[in-house]
Amino acid sequence: MKTAAYLFALLFVAGCSAGVSGWNDTPPGDDASATDDGGATPDDAATTKTPSTTKDGGGGGTTTTDSGGGSTTTTKDSGTTTTQDSGGITANSTDGFQAVRTACINEINKLRATQGHAPYALWETSSIDQCVDEQATYDQKQSSAHDAWMNNVYPTCNGNAQDECLGYGNTVQGIVQCLDDMWNERNQPNCSTCDSCNSTQLTQQVLDCQNTSTCDFYGSHGGECGHYVNMSADYFVEAACGFSTVGSSQDWAVQNFK
Repeated sequence: MKTAAYLFALLFVAGCSAGVSGWNDTPPGDDASATDDGGATPDDAATTKTPSTTKDGGGGGTTTTDSGGGSTTTTKDSGTTTTQDSGGITANSTDGFQAVRTACINEINKLRATQGHAPYALWETSSIDQCVDEQATYDQKQSSAHDAWMNNVYPTCNGNAQDECLGYGNTVQGIVQCLDDMWNERNQPNCSTCDSCNSTQLTQQVLDCQNTSTCDFYGSHGGECGHYVNMSADYFVEAACGFSTVGSSQDWAVQNFK
């Protein structure tokens, strides 16, 4: 069986400490290290910042797209245009990751659509693509999930939250499998009330709701729920997909949300 892991990271509202979550992750307020047990069971961890601390790569506006109907909707961010047609987004990247970046955003939106959530727009410019790729590459080389995100090594693309895939590779099949595994966290008993914690605004009340025995973002009472929480959130409207350039069959990948 292939050993793979996915991690998510959450940063609480201003004035609170950051914590990284996984099967053996530290709870909120502890240090930012993440533990990977090296076994066949995936690890994971997540990070969220309140919308007021969103970091955007430029000055452009954003239009949230609609996933259906066959019409063409255009999303602009920092001067770059991404076209969504009939529910599908095509990434504009020219760095060799166009196909897997396209698969990443469309799989996220496919999963969101199963519960009636609006699709995320693709957060993409050439600088954002480079930034998220650098984050994934840096983390893999450091063998430390969310290291770049937590320590602002490449802060331009941080956004408000991050999920991270460890060891799934940067193929279409690999990213789809990782995202599906993250989404399936919702089936755990300690994630049973996470849907009721969702909101169009990320508030302290929402964060508190996501820190209970039945919506266990960090996994204090079983497997964590943080990846699913980030992927299904209605308080985010965009996602960026980044891929490590290390070049192994088990490369890492990040998804940043804002």
